[in-house]
Amino acid sequence: MGANTRIYALFNPLMQILRPIPPSAYIPLAILWFGLGNPPSFFLIAIGAFFPVLMNTIAGVRQVDGIYLRAARNLGVGQWTMFTRVILPAATPYILAGVRIGIGTAFIVVIVSEMIAVNDGLGFRILEAREFMWSDKIIAGMITIGLLGLAIDTAVSRLNNHLLRWHRGLEH
Repeated sequence: MGANTRIYALFNPLMQILRPIPPSAYIPLAILWFGLGNPPSFFLIAIGAFFPVLMNTIAGVRQVDGIYLRAARNLGVGQWTMFTRVILPAATPYILAGVRIGIGTAFIVVIVSEMIAVNDGLGFRILEAREFMWSDKIIAGMITIGLLGLAIDTAVSRLNNHLLRWHRGLEH
């Protein structure tokens, strides 16, 4: 979508309609389509992670400097080589930023789906503690979610820094 303006013009309105719908709005459909348990959770997690990755990938591909594309064309590279050697490396920082946002969104969706459609997990335990008015367990669950979120974000950030060390080389 990012490299082809016609495809972008065709599908962008649909993406802009679907993108602002929060993954939690899909919960009733997910339960109807997949029942209770893990399948609706997987669907909701995929929805939560999909749009940040897609939108950042499109932005990254659209931001590739035209001089790189013209230089590659002048050297006679094919479309596959253009994609793998020029477009993908130039768009990688955007893609990985989208992955980081998508993983964060997916983690939130995991907790929400555990509260609604799954009979296990931190989200379920927090709601279970609410029923018994165990505020200490609710707070412990919230702190655990925060620590897990921090650990996941730190791991993804370190992976991004490792994968993009070539990109950051001139900055340090």
